[in-house]
Amino acid sequence: MGYYVIAHDGNRYGPADIETLQQWVREGRVAPNTTLEDEFTGTQVRASLLPELSHLFPSTAPPPTDATRQPPPMPRSAGTPSGEATAALVFGILGLICCPVFSIASLILGKQEMNRIDQGMSAVEGRGLAQAGYILGIVSLVIWVLVITVWVLAFGTMWHEASRSQPPFSPR
Repeated sequence: MGYYVIAHDGNRYGPADIETLQQWVREGRVAPNTTLEDEFTGTQVRASLLPELSHLFPSTAPPPTDATRQPPPMPRSAGTPSGEATAALVFGILGLICCPVFSIASLILGKQEMNRIDQGMSAVEGRGLAQAGYILGIVSLVIWVLVITVWVLAFGTMWHEASRSQPPFSPR
């Protein structure tokens, strides 16, 4: 009984008998995931599943499936939050009380730091600071937009009323 070796590019080689296939496995020319095709039936099978070859491949555990994969490990506690988490909170407070530019900075820094914490690249202790900075950035931006909108509407209305109540200029 012989088998064709199906290469990754789709080319077929052979047919080769079991002894030849065993030699090719020893030489590394046939891998466990190499597709073999029975020359008579056309049935395809992975080389590692063929009983005559399976003992030649080192046994390995199957790759983990999505159901068996473990979530990434939580980062080890560094004891102190990162500077970016602290900066996000400080900028959030500054954005709330003095300047909307700080609000944007706190929004960006807070989100970036939360992503780094989720990826295990930063200390978990900074999550609360980063999240507070992110939320303060959102809140302060909303407040600043409302304040500027009210200011523009108020002064626009006052300017419009002032220009309507003055008599036209008349030379003497």
